[in-house]
Amino acid sequence: MDLSTIVLSYNTKDITDECLRRLQSSVVSCQRKLKNKIEIIVLDNASSDGSVEMIKRNHPYVRLIESKENTGFSKGNNIGLKQAKNPYILLLNSDVYVEDDSITASLEYFQKNPDCDVLGPKLIFGDGSFQPSAGNLPSPFNIPCWILGLSLIPVVKELTFPFHPNYKSFFSNAKEVGWVSGAFFMLKREVFIKVGGFDESIFMYLEEVELCKRIDLAGFNIWYVPSIQVTHLHGASSSADKSVIFIRELSGLKVYLKKYYCLAYPLVKVFLILGLIIRIIAFSFLGKFNRANAYMGGLGVI
Repeated sequence: MDLSTIVLSYNTKDITDECLRRLQSSVVSCQRKLKNKIEIIVLDNASSDGSVEMIKRNHPYVRLIESKENTGFSKGNNIGLKQAKNPYILLLNSDVYVEDDSITASLEYFQKNPDCDVLGPKLIFGDGSFQPSAGNLPSPFNIPCWILGLSLIPVVKELTFPFHPNYKSFFSNAKEVGWVSGAFFMLKREVFIKVGGFDESIFMYLEEVELCKRIDLAGFNIWYVPSIQVTHLHGASSSADKSVIFIRELSGLKVYLKKYYCLAYPLVKVFLILGLIIRIIAFSFLGKFNRANAYMGGLGVI
């Protein structure tokens, strides 16, 4: 069960250093137990904080690719995917800290569950709190429910196949899901060979959801496995605030919907506009003007 691990680095020198330190510890533990070969590929997206020098100095065992430009999440991972030759591939954010057993447990899950083609673990924030990291694929049905807030209603949420579930019961057991977070995204190489990599028209945010859509259409299975846990600092490699992140996610969602539901998109767009207007009014009334401005920016995206 040989593995290629791909880590993108962008101006997170200290965090990337810790990420690679913990990753190497997990790799050594896995190799000791499974007797497999594991390579670590790091693509640095033109960092200006000394990340490249740190990686060369502290982690000489990695295969370092130095990009002359910030390629973003999609293109950067695609470069790494093309370099990976092992039968299993792990895409790992530089702001993710794995445990010593994370790599071993993930590969063993694939071994024991042949119907699992893509695996995402339980994510927690740096303070140990729970982080939602999986959901159902977006559709013309659940996106209006999401933007209008209907998927938050207890009686309704279980029936709407929510795109962004945030209730813990959804994440309590291992299950097949529509998408898992790209922060820790382990897959069989045959999946990449069949469906290709990320859609590079999505620079950052929602790119893993679009990839999961193609994986699903190709007949592969995506599993969320909470018995495996890693820490995701979330947003460490991005200087964008929450409002910018929301706008970028909405932009990625637009690409997704027009790509897979082009005929339904005009109607979905009406619901998106309505939902954004409701949120602008509600958060303005509550005095949360940053949130209101984020939704105002969303109107210009869709």
